[in-house]
This record gives sequence, structure tokens and C-alpha cells, in this order.
Amino acid sequence: MEKCPVCKEEQKGKYWCKACKTVFLCPAPGCGAQIGKPGVEVCPRCGLLFKEYMESRKMYRQCPKCKKKQGLSEPQCKFCKYWFNCPTCGHKVPSTSMLTCPRCATPLR
Repeated sequence: MEKCPVCKEEQKGKYWCKACKTVFLCPAPGCGAQIGKPGVEVCPRCGLLFKEYMESRKMYRQCPKCKKKQGLSEPQCKFCKYWFNCPTCGHKVPSTSMLTCPRCATPLR
């Protein structure tokens, strides 16, 4: 095993260090985002909550509109109906106030 660059323990895995819980690579399938800073709690690319994944292996993200936890694979928030990704083209919706998809102009309301 390699040594962790943060805590110098030999418990560094591929995705995170087991000793200090620093995430290096997003464990979500298809994401694989490199995490540059220690202490990051959410993946900047897919929105995976790292704490939930490390504790219970559940893939959740937080809705930016209502702040409730959702499954990572769900395209729409089941509480407030906010679209995480466009239902037509799959483009990430960057804002909670978007009325249409910026790529394909699909209505998001």
C-alpha cells in the first residue's frame, strides 16, 4: 500500500485514505473525478456525498433546491421536482432557476 500524502499512514486506498478519510478519487461509477483538496465533502462533478458513501456505501447527492438527499441515479428530485440532468440529452442543469436546457432547449418545468 502507498502512504497517504495527508496523514502519512499506510492505509491509502484507491479512492480514499482509511485513516484520515481524505478522498482522492470519486468512487461513483462513470465519474472518477480527481479530488485535489483535502476536506472536500461533495464530488464537484457528480455531487456524490462522500460521508454517506464511506459510512454506509449509499450513493446520495443533495438537491440544490430543497437540500434533501436523493439517490445519485435519480434524474429528478422526488420532493421538489428539480431536474439534476436534462431528461432529453442528459446535460447537467447548472441552476435551480433554469426554465429550459441550455443545450437542447427542453422545458424543465
